[in-house]
Amino acid sequence: MRSTFYGLEIARKGLHVSQKGLDVTGHNIANANTPGYTRQRLVTSSIEPKAYSSGMFTYTSKGQVGGGVEIQQLTQVRDKFIDMQYRRENTKLGEWTAKTDALRYIEDVFREPSDAGLNAVLADFFSDLQELSKYPESKEIRTLVRQDAIKLCETLHHYYDQLIQLQGEQDTAIAITINEINDKIMSIRDLNEQIFRFEIGGERANDLRDQRNLLVDELSNLIKIDYYETPEGKFRIDINGMPLVDHVHCQTLEVVKDVDNPAGEGLDKLYSIKWSGTNMEVPINGGKLKGYLDIRDGKTPDRMGIPYFIEQLNKFAETLVTEFNAIHNRGYTLPEDNESSRTGIDFFATTDKDGNPIKITAKNIRLSQEILDSVYNIAASAQQVDSKDPNKPGDNEIALELAGLRNRKDLPVVGNFEDFTKMIIADLAVESSHSQKMLEGQQILTDSLDITRLSISGVSIDEEMTMIIQYQHAYSAAARAISAMDEALEILISRTGIVGR
Repeated sequence: MRSTFYGLEIARKGLHVSQKGLDVTGHNIANANTPGYTRQRLVTSSIEPKAYSSGMFTYTSKGQVGGGVEIQQLTQVRDKFIDMQYRRENTKLGEWTAKTDALRYIEDVFREPSDAGLNAVLADFFSDLQELSKYPESKEIRTLVRQDAIKLCETLHHYYDQLIQLQGEQDTAIAITINEINDKIMSIRDLNEQIFRFEIGGERANDLRDQRNLLVDELSNLIKIDYYETPEGKFRIDINGMPLVDHVHCQTLEVVKDVDNPAGEGLDKLYSIKWSGTNMEVPINGGKLKGYLDIRDGKTPDRMGIPYFIEQLNKFAETLVTEFNAIHNRGYTLPEDNESSRTGIDFFATTDKDGNPIKITAKNIRLSQEILDSVYNIAASAQQVDSKDPNKPGDNEIALELAGLRNRKDLPVVGNFEDFTKMIIADLAVESSHSQKMLEGQQILTDSLDITRLSISGVSIDEEMTMIIQYQHAYSAAARAISAMDEALEILISRTGIVGR
């Protein structure tokens, strides 16, 4: 037969489970606003009935009462599939965030439409040349031509310098992000060790798992990762099949100045990303890190980054210098007093200070020293001009031809100067708009998944209050059962055998 105190033990277990449930519910409420916290629940089960023996026989009675309740485990309420979806979309969100921020900055650099933008400055320059064709002898107009030519060069210099500065900032952001990644994977490695050691005895390290899950969330925004946990409880994170974290080991990343990855003029060699202590480059396929790399290194129409826009500006500058000088060289200057006009003068410089030829870029485009020395050296005439010979007054043919460059549609590389600059701005606007729309869509999708995740894993105060009431009533009922059994035992112990005394 069963023990006299068996019912007390059943009620005691009920008290214990209810008390533990109240503790868990209180813990949930206390962490309702803790980032990354996952609500916890007790998983309980009834204890099976026991068979009783009497001498040689073992038996159970019909309707045998079970042994009460026991705690199976303290589990987290999480949906691993939603976690996986969220982290996949969070990776894309990180990439589009980095790209959109940089493209906005590039748009600010080009400042279009604006009076200080390249199109406006170019239009002013060609308008001055048109005026020069009307008044080729005017010193004031020649001065305007030189001033606006200098302004055009300075605008290209400014664009170039700002883009190079942004390229350096992207490079710095890459180095900072690598440090963040290393910090997170080392923290995950340490948590893996703590979790494994704690859970080896069958317990659940839920709060430590929350910390690890939060770090994995943050890591997924920085770089594309794959992750899984083995049945033995070993956690691993991979990049393209290569282990970043393997249980209690991790392989950090490092940035190295790459001699094969030249930056723009005025900037040191750019960083390449490698596995620490090796010469192996790390493939980056997503996250903020990919966004930074695409902006820093992108040089094709389907991957527009800083090198792409610098290359377009360089094409513009080189074509402008080549075509403008080719015409200007054929022209004659306006002679000053008692001098004859000269020909063969470059308007834009094509050599360095030592006379060595240079490749023209948006960085180094400048006026020739002859033009800087005197506005009279601007060639406007196709015929020689002699201030002492009235039969050689000159003409305005070269000035007209220079001004006509504005409307030419057959220029090498660029086609038409104004159309080319508009194309650069249009490419940038389209890329920036596309990036902004992708970011907005990705933000909505990521937020939606996060809300779904919170609806599953987050703490609802109303629900927890309901659980408190349930556990409170269960605790009270178990306590009442103990009191009732105590009274019954009191009668049994104190009064049995006193009848008839």
